[in-house]
Amino acid sequence: MLATITITSAVYLKTTYQVLRVIDGDTFETTEHQKIRLSGVDAPELSFCGGQEAKIALEKLILGKRLFIKVLFNDKFKRLISQVYLGNKSISQEVVVSGNAYFLNDGDSDTENLRQASEFARSKRLGIFGDKCTQTVNPDNPKCLIKANILSRDGSKYYHFPGCGQYNSTIVQLYMGDQWFCTEQEAVKAGFIKGSDCFDQKY
Repeated sequence: MLATITITSAVYLKTTYQVLRVIDGDTFETTEHQKIRLSGVDAPELSFCGGQEAKIALEKLILGKRLFIKVLFNDKFKRLISQVYLGNKSISQEVVVSGNAYFLNDGDSDTENLRQASEFARSKRLGIFGDKCTQTVNPDNPKCLIKANILSRDGSKYYHFPGCGQYNSTIVQLYMGDQWFCTEQEAVKAGFIKGSDCFDQKY
C-alpha cells in the first residue's frame, strides 16, 4: 500500500527521542516528558469513531521507538507541534495513508505529500474513511435520518433532515463528532441547530 505514494524526508537530525507513551492517534509523550503532536494531521478523539483504533495504530508504529523530532511551534495546550520521523518515514504520512488520521492543512512544509496520502486513504475508504465512520445512510438505525454536523472551522453545530436543501449531499463523519438523530428534539438537546437550508420545515 505504501508503495502507491512517495514517502519522503528531507530532515536529518542527530538527536533522537524515545517514546514513553501514546496519548491518542496524533499525540505522544517522550521519556523527557515532552508532549509531541504530529503536524499536518488530526486523528479522531478517543471517544469518536476510529479514535481507539488510531491510538493503537500509532502505538504499533512508535511506542518504545527512538524518533527524529523537528519542532515547528507550541500550541495552546503546550504541546510541541512537530514533524516526526522513524528513520526516513514520516509518521504523519503513515497515519494518514492508513486512514487513522486526516490531513490538516496547518502550514506543515510536507503538505503535498500529506495531501496525496489523504487522497489515497479516501479513495480506498481506509480506516475512518470507511463505512463505519463516514456515512450517508444510517446502518444502525435506518429510521433515524437526521444528519448532524460539527463544522471543523469554528465548531458550529447544524442538523439537516430529509427535505432540507443540502440533506442528500451531507456526509456524517462520525470520526469528527458528527451524529445521527431520530428527532429534532434530540438534535437540539445535543446542541445542534437547524440548518438554514431547512427553512421553516419541521421533521
